[in-house]
Amino acid sequence: MATIRKRNNKYQVQLRIRGQYASNTFLNLNNARSWVRQKEIELESTVLGKKYKPKTMLEILNKYKIKITPYKKSAHNELIIINALVKHNWMQKSLPLLCPSDIANYRDQRLQTIKASSFAREFCILKHALKIAELEWNWDVPTKLLGNIKIPKVNTKAIRRINDNDLECLIMAAGQHTNQYLKPIIIIALETAMRRGEILSLKWSDIDIKRGLIIIDNTKTGYPRSIQMNDIIKSIFDDLNRIDERVFPITINSLRLSYQRLCKKLDIKIRFHDFRHEAISRLFEQNLSIPHIASISGHRTMSQLFRYAHFKASVNAS
Repeated sequence: MATIRKRNNKYQVQLRIRGQYASNTFLNLNNARSWVRQKEIELESTVLGKKYKPKTMLEILNKYKIKITPYKKSAHNELIIINALVKHNWMQKSLPLLCPSDIANYRDQRLQTIKASSFAREFCILKHALKIAELEWNWDVPTKLLGNIKIPKVNTKAIRRINDNDLECLIMAAGQHTNQYLKPIIIIALETAMRRGEILSLKWSDIDIKRGLIIIDNTKTGYPRSIQMNDIIKSIFDDLNRIDERVFPITINSLRLSYQRLCKKLDIKIRFHDFRHEAISRLFEQNLSIPHIASISGHRTMSQLFRYAHFKASVNAS
């Protein structure tokens, strides 16, 4: 049983478990409580004859990126996030000594340099890693460590449209690029609202020329879908050479580097994912129903699509 008393602006802690005794003094109440949590486990382990070594968040994330991350569709991006996370000093602090205030301080510091959406992705990885450590690896983790941490609201305002002049310039330059697949990939993204990973995962067996369909099995949501091809898409597939089973036999890194260098050369700030936003916005302009658009885009939540319900004039006014 633990007793914490405040005397002379200090917190005196006394702990006794099954004949084992420990005491300490702290200036901060949270530190006193964290010490109690760790000592309780240590004393219990001593009584039971077990050797106890508290885990750190660093150990959890290092195992997580080996055991869990490689099997995710977003493995490449998640690995980058984890490698950045583990550089923070609090990662080496033993879990029983970690307090919600440690996480809150980390949140406040990060939000000075990154967007709320970026921090939200980091936080989701931390929560999932702790959950896996507890449920699958049977590690002793403080389950309420992240529970009461407030996450800043992510801005979900209407999607900004791509400027027509920038788009025309970009497509023209892509057609002259040494990467022969750059232009057709951009056009397919604009015409189908497919994600970059979905496009690069396409195989020739996924292209049903007779029915005019693109069959997308490897999706972000895990739900396959099909997209009707228009004449522009059909002509692109007709012009492509079949080198192997993949429609676009290049890596995601090759595409990323080619696209980034082209945008830098043209001084155009268009993310590749913006093509998907633009494509969905164009679907709204065709007055298609929400379910119909969702069947093309692959969205599982209808509320996400309402961000695209705005007018083309907004880009010219900006």
